[in-house]
Amino acid sequence: MRLENKTASDLLGKNREKSKAAAKTIINTPDIEAWQCLLENSDYIFSYIKEKAGRALANEINSRNTDKIFELVKYHAADWDEYIAEGLARINSRDITGKMLSLLTDGSLEEKIYATRYFCLVQYPPASEGLFEVSKSYCQQLKNNAAEALGGLKHRDSYNHYMEQLKSGDEWDKIEAAQFLANYGNKDAAIPILEAMENSGMAEILAGEIATLIDIYELFEENDEKTRALALEALDNILSGIPEVWPLRVILDFKIYECLDKLINISKEVRRGDLAGRSAQILLKARQKFGMFVGNSQYTYDEERDILAELDEIYHLLMYEDEKFWNIQHQRLIKELEAGDKKRKLAAISVFNEMESQESLPHLIKLVLKQNEDEAVISEAILTLARMGHTAEIDRDLLLSRIKDPNLYAVVKNSLSGSVSREGNV
Repeated sequence: MRLENKTASDLLGKNREKSKAAAKTIINTPDIEAWQCLLENSDYIFSYIKEKAGRALANEINSRNTDKIFELVKYHAADWDEYIAEGLARINSRDITGKMLSLLTDGSLEEKIYATRYFCLVQYPPASEGLFEVSKSYCQQLKNNAAEALGGLKHRDSYNHYMEQLKSGDEWDKIEAAQFLANYGNKDAAIPILEAMENSGMAEILAGEIATLIDIYELFEENDEKTRALALEALDNILSGIPEVWPLRVILDFKIYECLDKLINISKEVRRGDLAGRSAQILLKARQKFGMFVGNSQYTYDEERDILAELDEIYHLLMYEDEKFWNIQHQRLIKELEAGDKKRKLAAISVFNEMESQESLPHLIKLVLKQNEDEAVISEAILTLARMGHTAEIDRDLLLSRIKDPNLYAVVKNSLSGSVSREGNV
């Protein structure tokens, strides 16, 4: 990769000798201009190139040039703090630890990020109070580093503080708590975060934090049915959040292949239980979504090779199953319309909408006419019928009479008007 600064370009280049010489120059001078050029272009550097360059820099750090390093830590960009901290932690001198402790309390934001990263690698109990304090910062990377370092120290006060915050009625407080707990790394927090996700308006974000903390598929066969159901809901939320909330890269981080592979195998078992329809909904949604990713280059044109390879693996995992398997899943999804859980019904309707499933039509019509059905469910069913042009066979006024919420009423009325117009033109 060619950058404006030659030394920075050499560091990232394919020539091993030039890269090593550039690392030596940046670390030992220190070459602030080259370092700043590297950081300013960090977002445009492929991760495997960044990894190679970072390792070269870390390998050049030794006990004779640590004073130079403290000039570099005045500048920061994501990822590079890991390599600087790694090099310093390898030396692990009392002097370096003392300086890092000082930066943790009195340094600039950039210096505090390096200090917290250092204490992720060097467990130093006297740093715990400073780490707890900066965990409340507005800077996400600083907070994440602090949480990880506190987890390494098994600092109970901070853990208990954020477990309590997870119960907050404020959505952002919940998210902040879940982010801390995910980076802290105590798996005991997984179920409480799942429970916080259940009724959250930002469930996609909380689900991702759960997947950061544990492998979600480990919960798919838990003895407790509520836990199994919440684990499936978490996976569903993550799929909903890609790529709008979570980047496509999370298919690797959250082990989506393993989750779907596990779900496929469970779906083939005879003892499928009450969550068979929920599993079917997720699998059908995944097939639709990953087919869209693979078929549209707008989602993948700037992704790295490992992401594209994983995406291909997931796509082929889903496409490998025969038509009989998918027909069974479709029938199970239709059964989901009879579930007592409103969210499960809505999730099923959403998949029917995306698939434009003709087979679901009589079941959706039956649902909108069902007495005492939740009006959010009725509304989504009507919108799906309208999209597929099948509302003419039901009295329009009768449909609208089922909707009491003024906002839902307006949306449904507008959709029905459009549907009537389209059906009239057929």
